[in-house]
Parts: sequence; C-alpha cells; structure tokens
Amino acid sequence: MLCLTFLSNGQIELPNHIRENLTLEHGIYKVSGTHYIKKDVVLTINSGVTLLFNANATIRIDGGLIIKGVPNKLVNILSKNKTTPGNGFVINGVSTNQNIEISYTRFDFIKKPVTFEFRWSRNNVKITHNVFRRSLYEGAAIEVKEIDNLLTPSKIYFEFKDNTFSNSTSSLLLSNITSDLLTINFDNNVITRNEYTGRSRNGIFTSPLYLTYNNYQNNDKPKLNNNSIFDNFYSLFYDDTFSIGRTNISVIGNADELDLSGNYFGNSEKREIEESFDFISANYQAPFLFYEKKLDRPSNELNGHFYEVFINGKEFNENFIFSKYEEEIKNVEMRFNRPVMDGANFGLTYIYLDNGIVNSIPVKAILKWSEGNQYVKIAISEKLKKYGSEGFLEIDGLYDSNGMDVPILTIGKKALLDPDLRTFIPIRSTSGQDASTKSNVDISRDDTLVVFDPTEKTYLEFQQLNDSFINARDKYWDYGFFIGNSIYFGDVNQTTVSFNPRNMRPNGGIRLGYQATEKFRLSLRSNYMLISGSDRPQNSKNNNVRGTNFERNLSFRTTIIDAAIIAEYNITRFKLKSSIVPSVFAGGSAYYFKPTAQVNNQGQWYDLRKVGTGGQTLPGGSGFETKDGTKLAYKRVMYGIPFGASIKRHLSQKTILTLSYTYNKIFTDYLDDISTDAYPEGEALKTANPDLGPIAVILSNPGDQPRQRSYSAKNDGYGYWGFTFTFKIY
Repeated sequence: MLCLTFLSNGQIELPNHIRENLTLEHGIYKVSGTHYIKKDVVLTINSGVTLLFNANATIRIDGGLIIKGVPNKLVNILSKNKTTPGNGFVINGVSTNQNIEISYTRFDFIKKPVTFEFRWSRNNVKITHNVFRRSLYEGAAIEVKEIDNLLTPSKIYFEFKDNTFSNSTSSLLLSNITSDLLTINFDNNVITRNEYTGRSRNGIFTSPLYLTYNNYQNNDKPKLNNNSIFDNFYSLFYDDTFSIGRTNISVIGNADELDLSGNYFGNSEKREIEESFDFISANYQAPFLFYEKKLDRPSNELNGHFYEVFINGKEFNENFIFSKYEEEIKNVEMRFNRPVMDGANFGLTYIYLDNGIVNSIPVKAILKWSEGNQYVKIAISEKLKKYGSEGFLEIDGLYDSNGMDVPILTIGKKALLDPDLRTFIPIRSTSGQDASTKSNVDISRDDTLVVFDPTEKTYLEFQQLNDSFINARDKYWDYGFFIGNSIYFGDVNQTTVSFNPRNMRPNGGIRLGYQATEKFRLSLRSNYMLISGSDRPQNSKNNNVRGTNFERNLSFRTTIIDAAIIAEYNITRFKLKSSIVPSVFAGGSAYYFKPTAQVNNQGQWYDLRKVGTGGQTLPGGSGFETKDGTKLAYKRVMYGIPFGASIKRHLSQKTILTLSYTYNKIFTDYLDDISTDAYPEGEALKTANPDLGPIAVILSNPGDQPRQRSYSAKNDGYGYWGFTFTFKIY
C-alpha cells in the first residue's frame, strides 16, 4: 500500500515511484526530482490540490493522468521558486488503455506544463478548461510529439479546448496536428500576451502556436475554430534601440491548405494574421493559409480576457515607454469578452529601476465597472514617475466567472532595454502589503499561495452577472411567434390609429430567422390577419373612431395571408439581458387577400371580388379574365415592400421579446374592394350575379349613391404592430 509522507510545514511529499493507483485529495503536495507513474497506473488529482514543484522537478506518466478541478476551485500546479521553475508532466510510452484528462487546472511558473514524448500513445486525450501562464522558457511549453504508429491500435482523438495560454515566453508545439492515427481539435482557446524577447522571428520559438500539418492517406482535416489568438509579440534589442512585432500562428508541412476562418486574430487594421501568412509563405514549405471570414471580436464563450486597452482615453500603444511619456498615467481602461471580477489578490504593481536596483511597489487604484463587468476603468491617483521613469506597470488578479485567470497586462515592459528589469518577477499577496523587491521568491508557505478562492458573496455576484450577461453570438437559427394588431389604410378610414380593443383586428404569425452577424439577420415571416373598415361613424355601439361618416355606407372585412423575406439591422449590440436594442428592417413580400362584406349585419359574409362591386366584371369593366373565361374584378395575390422598426430585449439567454411595427407598401387599391370605379347599373349587376340578385346591388351600393364609389386613386396599405417571442436554436 502506498504511503504519503506528511512534512512539518503541513505539506505532503509525493512519492517518487507510484506503482498503484493514487488519488490526491485536498492539500499541498511537494514535488522534488523525478516522479514515475508506472504503466497501467492512474494518478488522479482532485479539486483543492496544489502541486508545488521544486526546481526542474518532473512527473513522468507511463500510465494514465486525470486532473479534475472544478470551476472556481482549480487544481494549482505551481513552482516553489519562480526563477528556478519545475518542469511539469511528461507523457511517456505506450499505454493504449489509459487516458490523459486535464481540466480546470492552473499552471503558473511551470517550465513545460505538459509534454507528450516521441512515440507516445494513449486511448484519448482531453486538455480542456485550463490556464497555462508564465511559462518562462525558451522552447515548447506544451509539446505534442509524434505518436507510436506501430503500437497504436486505433485513432487517438485529442481535444485541446477552452484553454488560456498567456504571459509566457514559450510556445505550443503540435507535431502532426492530424495524421492517420491522431486528430487534434484545437477550439475555443485564448492565446494572448505572450512575449519573445531578444529573438529574431523564426517561427518555431517566436510563435505562440506552431503546427505541423502534413498529408497522410487517411488523415482528417484539422479543426481550429473560435480561437482568440492575438497581441503576442517578438522583440529585438540593439545597443540603444529596439523593434517590436506581432506574431501568432505558424503552420508548416506539405498539406495543400488550411482554413483559419472563424477565429479572432485581433484588430483587423493591425493585420496580425496577414503578416504571419506572409512570413510563413516566404520562409517555409507550408500549406496555403487563408480565411473566408475572421471574427471582429473574440467570442464571449471563451475564457475571460481583454481585447481593448486605453491609456488616458487613448488606444494603448505597445511601444509605450514611461521615460518618453510626457503625462502621468491617470487611468487604464480595459474591455473584456465576458464579465470578469477582481479577485482578493488583484493589484497594480509598478516595477522600476532605482540607482541600478530593481524595485517594485503596489499602486493604489480605484476600479469602476460597467457594461455588466465587461468594461473597467482603473483610476490611478499616484504619480508613478516619482519612483523612477524607467519601469513598467503590471495589472493582475482578474478572473472570469469560472475562476479562470484573465491574462496579465503589462504597460511599458516590451520596450525596456535593461534585461534585469525586463525579467524581474514581482510578488504580491492578498494582504496588499509592500511587494517584495527580490525576484528569488519562495512561495512554499500557505499565505503566499495566491489563488482565486471565491467567497459566497463572490459566487452570488458572479451568478448575478451570468444571469444578466448575454452570450452574444452570430450564425445561429431562431424561430418565433408573433401576436399583434392589424392596421388598414385605404378608402374607408380616417387617419386616426385606435388603441381601443374594440377597434383592434387580430394578427398572428410565425417567424424563422438566421443571425448572420451580431447585427445583421435575415428572416422569413408569415402572417394571418384581418383588417376592416366602415363608413359608419363612432357611436355608443361600435366605437368606430376610424369611420368616415360618408353616406355611401360601405364596409368590408379582408383576410390577408402574407409571406416576406426580411433583412434586419440591429443598431446596437446586445450586452446585457436588460439591453434594449433598436433595429430597422425591410424586404419583399407576397400576399393573398380576400375582401368580404355583410348585408345589414345578417351574419353571412360575401366574397366581394366575385361580385364585381365596381362593375369590373361587367362588359367594358376593368376586370380580367382567367384561363377558364371567368371574369374577375382584380388579382387576389399581389406583392409588397414591408419595412419598419423594432425594439428588442432578452427574457433569457435564448429568448427575445420584440415590439415591432411593420408597414407593407402595396400596389393595389382593392385591399378594401373600393376604388374610383363608378357605381354599376343595378340590373346589369344582378344579371352578372344571378345567384345573389338584389344582394349584389346592396353590396355594391348600400347607400344608394350616384357617381363614383371613391374619389381617392391612391393605393391602399396595411400594417401591424405587436410582440414577437423569438427562441434561439444552438
């Protein structure tokens, strides 16, 4: 039976040889030298565990590895001494019945967190929801070498998803991202704020993500979707000058092409990905890299990170130098892809050079959050230059709602010429006391193990943020239902629009939409509605405020069924559930309409088009003949141009309530069956309608009026307002 050694400082010493399954529960475990996990043995590390690596310490896994933290309670893999970090985990050998699963784990100041050695093999690999940061090593922090093709019985599915890789000087190196027996899915990752100092751009060690993609007989196409890869830098220093450039992804190999669509590569004006394409194609045998569309901002489904920074109200210049900046920094503003919060260890630290000695000091600041904690303004009251103008500012200690570290922001560091100052590592504690002025920091004591451990209040605040936050996304379908009121404009109404329920006419519809971008959508709409009008004026019985009071005594009720294709533009973006977003829309429609009327309110409705109330069906009338020789007054199916405006608000993440008004411009004057036609001769109308006889005359001229039925030649129109309940599908 395996025994663990408890040390006097409360830590637990991890055995160097583990020959049976071992599960590590809550506690701090010391890792020294090289530890071996035997083949067919599984090392399981649960939430609440901290592994503290001594210098160059390594855990070699010949069997299985399961690290399973939980949101807001990550497993912590740290180095005891930041300047002499531990190596990390090495996945070695062939063990095809074992898995490698690492989730909700924080790797901080670990040289090479995970390495898959040459000719490795496992059943499956999942590296998801982790934070890899401050891997200060000039090489590969996470390296996946070639598998053992002879001893691997079936394809290995390797998931590298929902991770953050930041603030490092090392790279992610994936040899053969896809082959006959291995497919690596690289989705939803954040790769930002990595810096490669003093190295010429060479691809492999100055790119945060380096891939090899070759053609094999049965390999799958690699998947790189919805990643955020931007603001990574390489810099070269000379005697008294420097140059800084951006770098992000390098792909080499003999494959034909690789589509990088659907990823965020920073502000398009900075052309980060285009510069990488140019560099790779000019220096390596590489697939043709292209994208059909890249995201204009990072997805809010990714781990929390900032993508816009402003200094004193102006966009942050990465070449910023304190000594050449004429002003003092008074405020720093940051925009995030999702809600974040400041943890107990949040702080600003100013690291500066004073008489050749590197010092650091905490900086007092006030945070003002807005936009549902997606935007923060950090007000700085201190004058930093009084400590020394050669230095840099570091902002750390922000977390998203899963407890994932937001990458550290450094201001003024990349342009520093002093190597000691550039490589200085400050230390801050939750107490907020003076920072250490020594870079050789021992973090073995519990009080300096600074990790995010949310309180009940923090959980509640994050729950409120998540409830109010909208996961904005594009490229999804939705369906909805409309209910509202129809409005008629024509020959039998005044201009007044009534909100009296007795004057309202029902309208119901269905909707099918496609959100093409965050602001633009297309939709199909179909409505069934009734409209009506009457010359009878308002009285105590009918409340017809729209009645014309004309003596002709005409009235009608028209059924309309329409279908439309609509293009819609949201004027603003959804940020919170409470956000009210206005939109405008327009499109084209086809509609069927059927005007009817009663005689003396007897209850029976007559089809007015068949009657030809304006004499259209009589000899010399304006009607038209059908193929079977029947003469009809006017066409029953027409086209229109619907347009309008709306306001929208989320009821939940996937449900939207919309209040809209639509007007349909149409090209007929017979929506109400009334136009400028003259009243027909009664006997002729009876003859044309032998089944109706005198009823046809009453439907045509109930007020026994002379001359024309209407003196307005303008086309009719109809509109509708109401509420749409929309349900997203994804």
